[in-house]
Amino acid sequence: MADRLFDRGLETAGTVTEPEHDHPERVRYVPSDWHVLPRALRYLGVSNEDTFVDFGCGKGRVLHQAAKRPFRRVIGVEISPALAAIARRALAERSGQHRCGSVEIVVSDVANYEVPDDMTIGYFYHPFTDETFAAVLRRIIGSIDRHPRRVRLIYLLPIQKSEILGTGRFRLLKEQRSRLLDIPGSQVAIFESL
Repeated sequence: MADRLFDRGLETAGTVTEPEHDHPERVRYVPSDWHVLPRALRYLGVSNEDTFVDFGCGKGRVLHQAAKRPFRRVIGVEISPALAAIARRALAERSGQHRCGSVEIVVSDVANYEVPDDMTIGYFYHPFTDETFAAVLRRIIGSIDRHPRRVRLIYLLPIQKSEILGTGRFRLLKEQRSRLLDIPGSQVAIFESL
């Protein structure tokens, strides 16, 4: 129901498995619930000094929501060229709704993606696991080491929460759950760099 109400032609609903997902550490495309990002960003706050990166952006639902806020930059990283193309088309069609003037989608394996040194908010909806997740964390920490700043991570379905805390570089700020649905897919953990 919410997908029909909020999607309005975005075509971000439904799960999709692309050939690039055929790897034991990758997870098929499943869209974030519409309430997750707005609620997390209300808690964190957003300014025109912030850069947002969605690791595993899929069809662009979260990117569209982020771009409606005053971020300096919004970046989506997606391994599937087909999903990235859907996201680009949807974002271009709705660019008039965006407050952020710089929205970009990068087709890349996140394990090889060079995290920008101005990223201040990262978003994950359990898009990958194990060594891929560890590689992304190393790249985020490397970026912080190159350009010290506060970085916050929004992690929906935080299965690898202990890995983030185990780096010794982040603390858990808040855990959010849906008031209506107390199911694993509604759990959000928000972290902040130390």
